[in-house]
Amino acid sequence: MTSCFIPIIGGNPYLEKSMELCTSCDIYHNSERKLVVIQLRSPMVKKPNAFFQSVKEFVENHKIAKVVILTSGWAHTRTDVQIQSEPLRYKASPEFLSKFSQQIDSDWTELEKSPNFLGHPEDARIPGGGFAPSLYKFLSHNAIPTAILLRFCSEGDNIPDAVALMNFTSKWISLNGNEIKMPNSWKFLFGKPAPMSFY
Repeated sequence: MTSCFIPIIGGNPYLEKSMELCTSCDIYHNSERKLVVIQLRSPMVKKPNAFFQSVKEFVENHKIAKVVILTSGWAHTRTDVQIQSEPLRYKASPEFLSKFSQQIDSDWTELEKSPNFLGHPEDARIPGGGFAPSLYKFLSHNAIPTAILLRFCSEGDNIPDAVALMNFTSKWISLNGNEIKMPNSWKFLFGKPAPMSFY
């Protein structure tokens, strides 16, 4: 899709005996649910302008109604208020709110403004969120209904964080929680168990 990402390729992470390959940027489509997912598995290595523009054109050309960006943020940068509440947040653009506000649960917490490096409060600032805030601002500026769903995470085993974020997302796209399957690749997240001879 773009040269902004490291060109990696590997085995299908979802099916152990599959002959298919995955890349650093894969697109999945479900016509029944009218759902398109772009999964990125690589950090960005170039300025994001070309990628952002290609996402915008993709959304407009395929008449995609809304964009929901999933990301994480560093748990250690949370404010006191954020520490004392559920570590899930959302941020929605004015266009998103005008068309899809009924999809936002009243129990959900909107991402608070947080101080930037100069100490000024900044909207949609997510330390550790990669380019998600920049993509959100770019699409919002171009009047595309856009929202961010994020979970504050710490280093270590982030499988529970991924499941929580997926459950959060499933409320937006009406997924059945029983349909969610863990990728086979997660079995190898920490390598093999230590040999018994160590004990």
